[in-house]
Amino acid sequence: MKKNKWIFGLIFFIAVLLSAQDTSQTFLSLKNTSVKSFQDKYPEYDGKGTIVLVLDTGVDMGIDGLTKTSAGEVKVIDVQDFTGQGDVKFYEAEIDEEDNEHFFINEEHALKIKGADKLKYKAADGKYYIGAIEESLWKNSGSRANDVNGNGNDNDKFEFVTFKVNENGEVFWVVYIDTNNNEDLSDEKPLRNYKEKNDTFTFENNETLPPFTIALNIFDEREIVSFFFDDGSHGTHCAGISAGNKIGNTNLNGIAPGAYVMGFKLGNNNLAGGATVTESMKKCFLYADKISKEREEPCIINLSFGIGSEIEGKADIENFIKNLVEENPYLYIATSNGNEGPGLSNAGMPSASEYIFSTGAVLAQEVGNDLYGTTLDRDIILHFSSRGGEVLKPDVVAPGACVSTVPNFSRGDRFWGTSMASPYSAGVMSVLLGALKTEYPDVKIPSRLLYRVLRETAEPMEGYDFVDQGGGLINIEAAYNKLKKIIKNKEISNFETYSIESFAPNMPEATAPNLYIRDGSFLSGDEKFSFIIKRDDTNKNKKFYRIFNLSTDADWLKIINKKIHLRNNQPTMVKVQLADSILTEPGLYNAEIKASRAGKTKMYEFSMMATVVIPYQFSSKNNYKLNFDDQVVEPGMHKRYFLKIPNGSSNLNIQVTSDNKEFTAVRYYLHDPDGIQRLRGYLNTKSDSGSKVEHFSDLQPGVYEFIILGEFTSQKESKFNLSFEIDGIELLNNTLNKKNEIEVVNNFSKIKRYSIDGKLLGYQKKYTVELENQTNYEIPFTLTKGEAAKSFEISLSKEDYNKVTDFALMIYNTEGKSVNIGGLSSSKSEISVSNIADTTQNYTFEFIPAFAEKPSKMEVNITEKTYFKNKVNLNALINGSNKILLYPNIKQKVSFSFDKPEQTIPENNLYFGEIEFKALKTKDVELTKTILIK
Repeated sequence: MKKNKWIFGLIFFIAVLLSAQDTSQTFLSLKNTSVKSFQDKYPEYDGKGTIVLVLDTGVDMGIDGLTKTSAGEVKVIDVQDFTGQGDVKFYEAEIDEEDNEHFFINEEHALKIKGADKLKYKAADGKYYIGAIEESLWKNSGSRANDVNGNGNDNDKFEFVTFKVNENGEVFWVVYIDTNNNEDLSDEKPLRNYKEKNDTFTFENNETLPPFTIALNIFDEREIVSFFFDDGSHGTHCAGISAGNKIGNTNLNGIAPGAYVMGFKLGNNNLAGGATVTESMKKCFLYADKISKEREEPCIINLSFGIGSEIEGKADIENFIKNLVEENPYLYIATSNGNEGPGLSNAGMPSASEYIFSTGAVLAQEVGNDLYGTTLDRDIILHFSSRGGEVLKPDVVAPGACVSTVPNFSRGDRFWGTSMASPYSAGVMSVLLGALKTEYPDVKIPSRLLYRVLRETAEPMEGYDFVDQGGGLINIEAAYNKLKKIIKNKEISNFETYSIESFAPNMPEATAPNLYIRDGSFLSGDEKFSFIIKRDDTNKNKKFYRIFNLSTDADWLKIINKKIHLRNNQPTMVKVQLADSILTEPGLYNAEIKASRAGKTKMYEFSMMATVVIPYQFSSKNNYKLNFDDQVVEPGMHKRYFLKIPNGSSNLNIQVTSDNKEFTAVRYYLHDPDGIQRLRGYLNTKSDSGSKVEHFSDLQPGVYEFIILGEFTSQKESKFNLSFEIDGIELLNNTLNKKNEIEVVNNFSKIKRYSIDGKLLGYQKKYTVELENQTNYEIPFTLTKGEAAKSFEISLSKEDYNKVTDFALMIYNTEGKSVNIGGLSSSKSEISVSNIADTTQNYTFEFIPAFAEKPSKMEVNITEKTYFKNKVNLNALINGSNKILLYPNIKQKVSFSFDKPEQTIPENNLYFGEIEFKALKTKDVELTKTILIK
């Protein structure tokens, strides 16, 4: 998904320039997925006869690796921009003569350029139109290439003329653009819609390589020229992974070098992270659907875009995709599973949909060795790769770190993310579908059958659960053999899909496609749980009867009914029971239940996943503290600790320590009960003191997940100790009363000793913006002298969040230049701007919800905070001191004295501050609470 907005999936490392090209493909792994062995056996099967449709930030068709297919044909055959980023208006032009020169002119818009009498083509109807593309178009671009011609200015204007031509009966439009900015079109070539002649251009740049290649499409009925370019690099990188041919003019290839590519722009790179805009994702899919139906070649979509899920599988865009695929079962969609790992339950949106193929990210051993300097002796799943839970995602994992094609402006070409794993899977699909089209030209493989086969034939990775990897590491050769067997046995006509529902108490209506119990502390051992299975009637057969055998490798899960059957539209039920042994052993219990057709074929039909978490619990018996000593984790591998946080908890204190005699290099992460990452850190005994202490205050009741990950660049295992402690300090009122007092109570059965200090930080107000049929909203504001910063905390309901494919947050100065950017990857986020110069500055905060289908009603909850430059001390007083002794369940009053701030605050605002509870023994600030002051 985005989110931490991801470009469903990019985590980007700036690479050093590579001094030499290695042709052994250790920069883009082919080995353990069997792509290399498949290529050796079937060199003619390289994606030829297929099209990879890259829905992304754009595709640069001028970069080595994306110019030609393996057969020498043009690689990129169509491009479209569905964001409007490259749309430029044109206007009626007149032709005037001055000093024997003929000019195209529009006085109203101050447009004028010569060469009107020296062009190859003339307007068939005598009508000419003029416009200009300005460098301000890239003012906020993620490329930072706003000086596109390298002349030291970023305010150049490149005028163009467009008109309709009739050449020997063929009617088409052309554009002449002043690419060298010499105010003369006579030295320019005519450009047509890209898919007609594959025309491209760059702006003449005498200093460096042009930042990107540009194509165009002319929409005369809308009076615009749509300029297509990749100023984000993400889409070009993905295209190279899927279908690159001779990347960098070497023998480095993508997975399907013979495939064609189409580039569809759904992300506007002037917005945070190249965010989608309203309906841009939908329009890309609809155009892809149209192409899929018009052309004979199999069309494989790669969508390395998305944001985090709140209600998995239920988003508006996921419902749209469901309907689209049901109507066109031969539309193949690969997507990134998200970069929100390593915790559970964070597959992204729309990757949680069962109608698309979601891929998690692997660091291949050889890529790790050559690109990251590791000494790994195996492939590992990358820490950020999103995991499943409520949904059976990812479907598989694939290499997600590599070198690939990038536009010239990009400072590096080594990226990692599930964004890189998805085009790998798309390339595998391309090769498979191209091979099968050659061998069986009359056979079409339904997309969801292809997904099932890829999942079934993937190779499980040792040390990982199903929630981590789905079926395992994608395996092209095994999938090829399985698909041939299915075709040979004429099983395509028997293909069916199924809808599954089970118990998931954290979800709306307590149901999800899989059994997911995040908090198993209530289990007694007697419970039975059910999976309800219905057939989808994919083949529209009223008559249906099928018997299935059920199996699982899990010893903690008992399948009560080993056989089930489905008859016509009659649903069936699978009952399972948990082993008593798991109740006494906290941890993650994750299993796959496979259903295979009874009889000779034993055809795999569907899977169900069961996930049960037995958490560690805090209580008065362990003094609300848990210790884990002598823990060990290998490089690149992880260990999970599930912690049940009871109601009334105020803060979680985490300590990661290492004996100085031992080696420790670990990353650590804390995920909340919804699977959202809330904290991360790093401990390395070579550079740290041997201990890291974290205090997390923003707790909610539920099961948190703490993950320790062995640093993947380490050469040996890490040893460490862990301790977790919770407190139950509650403010009974978070607004100072007339006596400037608050009441504090300790909810837990232990004594706590603190000193209390505080600061009055600024003022705030809360309000709700109600949107109706709006695609953006602007809030002008001013930071004055004495004000240090302003922040906007944004929150949506989960239902409203499910309406969007992105939600960009932007703060602009008076020149329209973005000074900070952000976005929602869950239903809450924040953006801020600092007043470093301590002067009065005017800004505009804009948020841009990208509605999946069309603008609709939405409530945006905002807390607007303004921070003072000079903080005001809040002096705590408890019985003549700032020290407090909190006994269990006994209320204590804390009074505060403070000087009134110099600044007057606007109406409907309240002062706010923070008070810190500092442990008397360690002097650590264990707890921070926000208070309001009337």
